[in-house]
Amino acid sequence: MTQSKMEHYFKENSDKNNLFQQEKISRYLDLRKLYNKLNNSIKSDGAVISVENGSQKFVKVNPAITEKEKLNTQLLNLEKELYSSIEMSKTKARKSVHKTPPEEDKGGLV
Repeated sequence: MTQSKMEHYFKENSDKNNLFQQEKISRYLDLRKLYNKLNNSIKSDGAVISVENGSQKFVKVNPAITEKEKLNTQLLNLEKELYSSIEMSKTKARKSVHKTPPEEDKGGLV
C-alpha cells in the first residue's frame, strides 16, 4: 500500500512513543479518508438530490454536504492539535541534543 504525503509526513515527524499523538494521527487519517469519500459522493450525486416518498417527489440538499462540513471542523481541530504536538516534540528533541550535562557530571578539579 502506498503512503500518502500526509501519512509520510506524520511518519517522519511524529513521536512514535507518544501514544496519544499516534492515536490522533490515526483518527485524523481515518477522518480524511471519510472526508474524501463524502467529497466523491457529492461529485457523483450532485449538491442537490431528488427524493421520492411514495407519490411525493422533492429536491433537497445532499446530506453529504452537512456531514462534510462537520468532518471539516473535526479535521481542522485535529490538525491544530497535531501540529502543536509535533512542534512540541521537535522542540524537546532539539533541546535534549544541545543540553549541557548537570554540574556534577562536568568533571574537572574538585
